[in-house]
Amino acid sequence: MAAVRFLGRWSRRLLILLLLALLLSLVLAVQTSPVLNARPPTSAADLDAARALLRRADPRSGPVGRPRVVYASERELDLILNYLARHGGVAASQLKVSQGTMTVRASRRVPLLPLWLNLELRLVEGPGLPDIAGGQLGRLPLPRPVLRWMGQRLLDRYSATAGFELAGDLVQRIEFQHQRALLVYVWQADSARRAVGSLLPVAEQQRARVYWQALQRRLAAAAGLEQLAGVEVFKPLAELALSRSSDDASASLEARALLVALALHASGRGPATLFPKADDWPAAHPAWLGFARRQDFGQHFLISAALASEAGGPLADAIGVQKELADARDGSGFSFNDIAADRAGSRFGQWARQRPREWLQTLAQGVVEEQLFPHVDDLPEFLHERDFRSRYGGPGAPAYRQMMEEIERRLRALPLGAP
Repeated sequence: MAAVRFLGRWSRRLLILLLLALLLSLVLAVQTSPVLNARPPTSAADLDAARALLRRADPRSGPVGRPRVVYASERELDLILNYLARHGGVAASQLKVSQGTMTVRASRRVPLLPLWLNLELRLVEGPGLPDIAGGQLGRLPLPRPVLRWMGQRLLDRYSATAGFELAGDLVQRIEFQHQRALLVYVWQADSARRAVGSLLPVAEQQRARVYWQALQRRLAAAAGLEQLAGVEVFKPLAELALSRSSDDASASLEARALLVALALHASGRGPATLFPKADDWPAAHPAWLGFARRQDFGQHFLISAALASEAGGPLADAIGVQKELADARDGSGFSFNDIAADRAGSRFGQWARQRPREWLQTLAQGVVEEQLFPHVDDLPEFLHERDFRSRYGGPGAPAYRQMMEEIERRLRALPLGAP
């Protein structure tokens, strides 16, 4: 009996110690403020820098089966990390590269609480992909085995294991130098298909196919019309999405797939450009989806909406500005009404991302174009670079900001589409 009482006392003491250790870990892990400030929205200059890196690393520009060497500056890598972090709901992130080491920091708010999770990871060079050297959450040190376990759980959760394995097969060496990284990789004949397949899980592809098929049936029933107002397809597709979802999580997946299908049709490129196994999907109906009776506005609105539902509004906005600046130099000219269509679509996609079930329910009840799309007929368009610079001075100039503020005023006045 004495031995039993002795073991019982020590069991209770051990349990108390474990609870105290857990409480201490929580106190050390969470903090009352972020260690990083929120970054400004993605700019056209940021996109230029990221695109420059992607052009240099583009495997299509080099031979298959032979090693290639790519250098990436600390700023370029930080821009890509910032995009990925925002996509994952992280408020702020930062990347630093020094000799042999890369340090990644991120801040994210705890849901429903005035507390923050501040994470720091230290990566070191290794044979192939970098290895985790250590890190900490707030003031709580995280041992390497714990970090590796957490990383594996994240890969499993987001179905990224295949992509990680592909990267391990392709990458021969990564070196961390002063404020830059060196990548040596070998691109194989089947790498493109494997890469796209790893980024787009089969379940997501099949979900988008459901809405692609429903959209093509709706267009085929339009009695030979060459164009259809975009809002006319929202109601049947939203009703379908609601019938396939039971909560906010499933509604979010259905809403994103719905917007992907609409964007693919609006782009005119078809699903095979995004989904490797979409060759047997129904052919795209020739009718186009318009806004304000224009096909290009439909493209701007729907593609920006899909981008915003996946990555958040700032990226879609920056892509829209970047395209218009390119058009001003060597295309159709800078158009503020295209920017307005981009911004309206971006807000529409943000709404789908933030409150998916409400978004679907609203569309299923029926909407009209004037609730989502601003009046744009009087906004300047087809401005070539010289005219654009002389009248508006470029992004950031007072006249340009005044036009953008007018666009924002019109967007705020819309009954819907403002998250």
